[in-house]
Amino acid sequence: MIKLMISHETRQLFRSGALWSILGLVVLAIVFAAWSGGRSVTRQLAGAGAAAKFEDGLRNHMRRDAEKYEAKVIAEGGEYQFASVRHAPGMGPPQGTNAGAVGAETAMYVSLPPTGLAALSIGQSDIQLNYLPVSMATTLDVTKYLELENPVSLMTGSLDIAFVVIFLLPIFILAMSYDLLSSEKERGTLAMILAHPISLRELLASKIIARAGMLLTVVLALGLIALFSVGTDLGSADTWARFGLWVIATLLYALFWFSLAVLVNVYGNNSATNGTVLAGIWLVVVVVVPTLVSLVATAVYPAPSRMELTVAARAAQTVAEKNYMSKLDEYYYDHLEYVPEGDQKAMDFLTLAQANNNSIEKAVRPLYDEFQVQLNRQEALVQRFQFLSPAIMMQLALNEISGTSADRYEHFLEQVYDFHDQWKEFFSVKFLERYPLKPADYEAFPEFDYDEEGFALVLARLLPSLLGMFVLLLGVVLVPTLALRRYQVAAR
Repeated sequence: MIKLMISHETRQLFRSGALWSILGLVVLAIVFAAWSGGRSVTRQLAGAGAAAKFEDGLRNHMRRDAEKYEAKVIAEGGEYQFASVRHAPGMGPPQGTNAGAVGAETAMYVSLPPTGLAALSIGQSDIQLNYLPVSMATTLDVTKYLELENPVSLMTGSLDIAFVVIFLLPIFILAMSYDLLSSEKERGTLAMILAHPISLRELLASKIIARAGMLLTVVLALGLIALFSVGTDLGSADTWARFGLWVIATLLYALFWFSLAVLVNVYGNNSATNGTVLAGIWLVVVVVVPTLVSLVATAVYPAPSRMELTVAARAAQTVAEKNYMSKLDEYYYDHLEYVPEGDQKAMDFLTLAQANNNSIEKAVRPLYDEFQVQLNRQEALVQRFQFLSPAIMMQLALNEISGTSADRYEHFLEQVYDFHDQWKEFFSVKFLERYPLKPADYEAFPEFDYDEEGFALVLARLLPSLLGMFVLLLGVVLVPTLALRRYQVAAR
């Protein structure tokens, strides 16, 4: 009997203009969101490629100059020498032989590779660049284009498929389900239907299955199409494992809203009341609670502002310039083995600039460390309070699945900082030694190789959100199951 009811309900829905309007809006929203997400990922990749190409061009130019100089030395005889900084044009060795000039005047752009599902949830990648310049400059110069604010407070700022699923999909679900029983009661047909050999529970189940089946089929099919259209690395098992998790999370979230509609329906209110109550619940759990959690996180654990970092850097630079000899002494103290013979310290501007940078780095790095500590505390607080709202759980889950979470970005930044130290050490040592770079030495420059997180670690961070949504779904399903026993079939 229930199969017959599902078939009948499906045919009725297909004849409804409202259904086709809702499905049309779903298609338009997901198609536009997929395009927007794909465009964001493409823009990031194009930006990273252009920046890396520009810097590689500068280094290649220096290398070609060094090659010409090397050929000249071989042809004419003499010694391959270290270039002084900014000597007169055409005089002496080229700047490509000076490790300090190469390491300070060119940068190595390091990139966080997108996962196959990055376009489905932009996450923080629209405010935190996935490519950063690493040179002998300070950490402030490496990260100066990053937004040093709580990422969770900005989680609703992008139009992507995650936004459609979290914010718009519940509205579509509630629009299809707010009058499951109330409409039948108001038309006086509910008692007639139940006069047939079908229970109220079976009737409600058939209505939900028909609606959920059609809507979720469209959503999941469009999600798969979006993956093929704007996804990357489709041949990787990691991409398909992440897509499987995306399907699970989407199903749990959608079924929660269908179950919530059932819960409101079983209390016997009229359709207008049901719609108002469901709209209020959506507003609270999707907008109000996430906003409050974000405000609490930033209020309890405020992160240092960009202005504080800038002011600290400028103050350190001013002190370094006023006391350049003491800062130069500190710089050489950090590299005692490279102090020139007779303690005759180099006084060229590049050495002084590196001494200044060394001083600025020591001044601002504690602020960066403080920021990371505060950010970790904010993330931990949000993780604890995520169970207050399925929207927060879903956002955290989709960001984690798509590889755009704050945790993955922090993992990337840790490697960037390590590479930054490696880059500075490589060029500082050769610069202080006054070692003349040869063309072959360019092959030995440090290279950045991103070490991806293990999938088990991703699952471990994802599990609390998925379990939280599953438990919430079970609770919402259980209440209407019990309340149906007291449902008034006929309107009073």
